[in-house]
Amino acid sequence: MNFFIKPIFIFFVALIIANVALAQPKGNIDERFELTSIVFRLTDDVAFVHSNPEKYIADIDNYFIKYKNHELITFIKKTMYSKSILDISLPMFFAADLQITPKGIVWTDEWTTTFELYDTLPDNKIWNKKEMNEYLRLLNKFYKDSKFHQFYLAHKSFYETVEIAFSSIVTKIDTTWFFNFFGSPFELDNIWLVPANGYFNFAINRIDRNGKDHHNCAISGMMEDSSGNPYFHEHTFQTLIHEICHNYNNPICMRHEAEFQSVCDTLYTFVNVILIKEYYGNPGAIMYEGFNKLCEFAYYKSHKIFCDSILHEMSVSQIYKGFFWFEDMQRYLDVFFQNREQFKTFEHFFPSLKLFLNRTVDLMEHYYCPKYDLIRPRAVATYPGNNEVVDTTLKFIMIQFSKPMQKVGVRSRVDDPEVTPLPYEGYRTYWVNDYLYVVSWSENLKPNTKYGFRVIEDFADAVDYYGSIPYDLIFETK
Repeated sequence: MNFFIKPIFIFFVALIIANVALAQPKGNIDERFELTSIVFRLTDDVAFVHSNPEKYIADIDNYFIKYKNHELITFIKKTMYSKSILDISLPMFFAADLQITPKGIVWTDEWTTTFELYDTLPDNKIWNKKEMNEYLRLLNKFYKDSKFHQFYLAHKSFYETVEIAFSSIVTKIDTTWFFNFFGSPFELDNIWLVPANGYFNFAINRIDRNGKDHHNCAISGMMEDSSGNPYFHEHTFQTLIHEICHNYNNPICMRHEAEFQSVCDTLYTFVNVILIKEYYGNPGAIMYEGFNKLCEFAYYKSHKIFCDSILHEMSVSQIYKGFFWFEDMQRYLDVFFQNREQFKTFEHFFPSLKLFLNRTVDLMEHYYCPKYDLIRPRAVATYPGNNEVVDTTLKFIMIQFSKPMQKVGVRSRVDDPEVTPLPYEGYRTYWVNDYLYVVSWSENLKPNTKYGFRVIEDFADAVDYYGSIPYDLIFETK
């Protein structure tokens, strides 16, 4: 009898594991996330102000414009934004922690919420417990005052088409890869689709009362075609893989954060200005985001989703986001793949990643930082030259860049009260070719006047998306 029980038992265990590994999650739109995203859109925070999907966003703005000065919006601006630049993940974490009941909105009892964990979070980036309860009180008031549920129900058919559009993306996931790479079966409780959120995406990992992890993702970035039908950008699959990886990578990083703290702190001093622009406001991003990108790229490499040249281009693009060493770190991951007997899972590779980052610190000043500067476009020649004296009849300036550019505007005023902006009447700009930018005007310049034009990083991007090194062209008339 034991002879038969053992094979049957093994068979059923294998079957259960297979079903867990192969279970495909579905995407759904959740009222809590639409509510939260719309509330933060009303604060005019740049992360939540966007224009897609166009018709739905127009509906939001038309319906909620009269609530822009609601007590809740005023409270958020007065408290959260006064402490620091908003950590854009927090609103989505709050959304996941809510429960909408017939008696009102409450903190959920499904898992341990941010409200309960607030003592462990950076106090300059989060409300204290009293403020979080006030947020909840005012959110209830906003929900009732705006008749939000009516707005939500009125868009049910739109939400259903969004969910259908997403279904073809989620079925592409190779769920078995996650067990092979992380050593844990594939689990994803929820994929919350958030059309009101904008362009940012999040992994939301929570632990329930029994200590079980719950993996979740909040995915945005949906568009509308000319007929108003929602669709997802072709890169949404990459976004989904990235956020799923966060659910596995983040707990690993948390377990090793203390031993990486010193090296991350040091690296952050070199790249903090760039990382902050990407909404990575602390040294932990070097692990939590940098290592997660490594996991994401490992998925692509394992499945040969991209050819080597495209993968290389994507890898190099991470340098622009502040991870100067990413291309080399991705190559270094071959050590992991070539030694799987030693490195059973990605976590077993962490000591080697620490060695890599220690060496990166040594190379930052004389290798990685200069390399970053060299790959960024810059103005290499101008007409007239900088500080040149010109005739008042000058009608144009020309700026040549070191790399092919995207042919978008690069102009801005020079931040100097003694420098006069170029005349705007008849002002015209155009590109002669991928490298040469022209600014022209029709009227004569004033005599004995200093004029200036700034090439600004945020508006001058090369074809490979690297922003130009800022440059001020200043000249004077006779």
